[in-house]
Amino acid sequence: MTNIGEDVMVPYLLTTDDSKIACASGEALTPLLLSFSTVTTPPDQLEVLLGLVGGTCATQRAFQHELEYIRFSGEKRITQAKDARIQSKRWHAMAAARYYHSYQALVRALGEPGEECPLFDNDFEQLIWMLGAVAGLQAALSDVQADMAVGVPFNVAPKAERGAACLDDAKHNKKWWGLPKAIRSALWTIIPGVTPAGTDAWAELTKARHLGMDEGVRLASALDALVSYNDSNNRRVREIIREHANSIKSTAPNREYRMMDVMAADILLELSDRMWTEATGTRTPIGAYGTFWDDKKKEIKLDQNLLDDLL
Repeated sequence: MTNIGEDVMVPYLLTTDDSKIACASGEALTPLLLSFSTVTTPPDQLEVLLGLVGGTCATQRAFQHELEYIRFSGEKRITQAKDARIQSKRWHAMAAARYYHSYQALVRALGEPGEECPLFDNDFEQLIWMLGAVAGLQAALSDVQADMAVGVPFNVAPKAERGAACLDDAKHNKKWWGLPKAIRSALWTIIPGVTPAGTDAWAELTKARHLGMDEGVRLASALDALVSYNDSNNRRVREIIREHANSIKSTAPNREYRMMDVMAADILLELSDRMWTEATGTRTPIGAYGTFWDDKKKEIKLDQNLLDDLL
């Protein structure tokens, strides 16, 4: 079952474009696949992916309650707004726990990030290492959203940053769509004192974002937008969303890792929905992704001869 999970199920799911099915599959199959740890070698590498997927599912549910909180607050429905905020924090706590379990599985499978870089046997191990670092970052962020209900150690995020350094070079950044650089740069914007001297974290994030767009897996764009939103830099978030909307029209997703690109698109749409809801009370209108409520409408100048013909 473990071999099927790693060699068949995961590669197949990574090529699909239905993130909701991937979410449901991850949650449903986690108990089944992890139960085999009681009778054979624990499937720690697979658990890294399952924990990350499960955390993403919980984060999506937390987001829905955040939208409810924004609407209720705007309508002065205080009791409903408080309840929505509580629900959101509960789901953020669940997400933090799942992300942290993913990170702990990474430690068991390949060692503690931040120490020596492992000797990777194959691309799958590199992918696991990189996504485990993402899980560490997400665990820390989600626990903050949950008022530290889970108690994710404060040193997890710095360790994730040092772990991502194992793949932060020209060869691996192109191979992994700029994500190693994006993980490190995102953490540099959050954690004081870890940014290398003379380095502009935001400029490095921009480089990683553009590389991801070129390679058709735009997770770096999602990370950039998340940390920009947390930094209250809505102008940069808008720029990223507009850029992403244009990119998906011009650059097809990487076939082998289509699901990763879809997950990035989901995160960016959620941020767009949050901004639209804060301003208008509703999500991003259908067909309006990449635009905003206060955009100036383009003036359409009709040819006078055409008008005469129509009349």
